[in-house]
Amino acid sequence: MMNKALLEELTDKYVTGAATAAEERQLQELLDDPLYLAQFEEMVLGSLEAEKYLQETDEAVFRRIYSRIEMGIQPQPRIRRLKPYLAAAAAVLLLMLSGGLYFLLDKKVEVPETAQVADVQPGGSKAVLTLADGSTITVDSSARQISQHGGAITQQNGRLQYAANAAAGNAYNTLATPPGGQYRLRLPDGTEVWLNAASSIRFPVTFSKNERKVELTGEAYFEVAQNASAPFTVSVNKQTEVLVLGTAFNVNAYTDEHNVTTTLLSGKVKVTAGNEGVQLSPGQQAVSTGGRLEVSRDVDVDKVVAWKNGLFNFQDASLAEVMRQLSRWYNIAIVYENGIPDMEFYGKMQRDMPLSAMLKMLERAGVEFRLEENNRLVVVNRQVK
Repeated sequence: MMNKALLEELTDKYVTGAATAAEERQLQELLDDPLYLAQFEEMVLGSLEAEKYLQETDEAVFRRIYSRIEMGIQPQPRIRRLKPYLAAAAAVLLLMLSGGLYFLLDKKVEVPETAQVADVQPGGSKAVLTLADGSTITVDSSARQISQHGGAITQQNGRLQYAANAAAGNAYNTLATPPGGQYRLRLPDGTEVWLNAASSIRFPVTFSKNERKVELTGEAYFEVAQNASAPFTVSVNKQTEVLVLGTAFNVNAYTDEHNVTTTLLSGKVKVTAGNEGVQLSPGQQAVSTGGRLEVSRDVDVDKVVAWKNGLFNFQDASLAEVMRQLSRWYNIAIVYENGIPDMEFYGKMQRDMPLSAMLKMLERAGVEFRLEENNRLVVVNRQVK
């Protein structure tokens, strides 16, 4: 006979963070029974709508649920009546609990049959540094020093750090990350650059006194060292320029994206494309399409820089957008069978999980696929009539 009182007690303790490890295991054992699982769903949703768990001073409880379960499909209309953070928690619970409490209680992820061809590990700190003389050096997370024109470049913990080197003259280096790689770079002026997967940055080994200019393809996040006498400029795909005095911003210029976007976190930047130019304030984004510029206000900055913080953020993302990110991070080829399914996602997930775990979550979200040899992921569209 089902013990609802025990289920409610364990659920309350888990959701409020008061459950012991033994109580979490006990809850998991109960939820292996479909009857308890169905009751659990109903109980949590009812409690969310009644705001039962809002005894805490902030949204910590829902953030905790949200971060553990991580990803979902847009909620049904009745859930949309909830406050945004409640809707997020409730919708994700509904999605993930439909097949078991695998991610809520950190149960080992089961890999779908289609994902057993070969697992793919997530990306990591790796890149190739091309020196001015054309020689290349593979860099990773290990510690070492690289000499160039008598100057020293320090490599450690997935980061390159340049020291100013007047002897280098007009020498330019290029740091490029492969699909499945990312790297951090400290330029000679102290500017910090986070380079996302499948991206590159070309930069002088020594900046001039009057200007600091770098060239970018792909995506990077910049924290620019202030120097009013030497403006910092990012040339993006040789068609868009970002002029900076001292600020933090993100540029996404992947060739498989529709637009080049520049998102400002702090300070001021001026973005130029063709004959148009716009100045951004924090929280705004310049969108460049074919030489035309538009400004989006009140941008979700957390979503834009999630990759830098070790996360995928799929808030309001289409399946195609999700797949483009996965393709770059796991270095897999995406193929659509019968077109791209019309699906919209939201939520966050860690980027350090293997592809098999990611595919399991997509499968639970209703994505049909098969993983073939040579890291080829075929997405099947059953929506076509």
